[in-house]
Amino acid sequence: MIAFVAAAAVAMQVAPAEAAKIQGMRWEGSAEVYPPGAVIKLGVRTCVQGDHVLSETWPVDEGEAMGMHRMTLDANGGTIEIGGKRNVMTRAMWNEEHAQFGIYTQLQAAALRGPELARLGVNTLSVDGPVKTWFQIDRAGAVIGAVNQAPAGDSGRPAYQTFRFDGFWKSNGMVFPRHMEMTRDGKPFFTLDVAHFDAD
Repeated sequence: MIAFVAAAAVAMQVAPAEAAKIQGMRWEGSAEVYPPGAVIKLGVRTCVQGDHVLSETWPVDEGEAMGMHRMTLDANGGTIEIGGKRNVMTRAMWNEEHAQFGIYTQLQAAALRGPELARLGVNTLSVDGPVKTWFQIDRAGAVIGAVNQAPAGDSGRPAYQTFRFDGFWKSNGMVFPRHMEMTRDGKPFFTLDVAHFDAD
């Protein structure tokens, strides 16, 4: 994160009150995750409604009917459902997932302020959230990348994460990346390609 911030000519912090309040966002598409020595291709479908998240994923080679994984999150906890069996999410897992989905709310604030800040010569801004995230904007104010440090599972050790955004869907004042690549501690971690997005 230090290198990212140091590379910025000027930086600006966005106060939490300036962050967009998400009423509802939905997206569908495909993803890849990268456990050691493998690539797993997934179908994805997610709905965010205020503090509530419903995320459904399934391995492409198993199909939605056979391989459904369903996750719910709210402000206090979450659940994981695999093969119809539902379990309460551990606090460590909730901390991680809450931070990961929080970036989509933070992205709204960064995208909203980006053009204004770019005109002032700003190319980096931070947005508070479950974890503080630094966003990079181009000369037109479009968000092109981000970095943060987020809890990583049961280890409790924060992981250094980078995000690259290529193009955005827009709906009712909200944005969402058409293509997003994420690394964790310098290694590929998650890639998302969104085929459909809409927001309230």
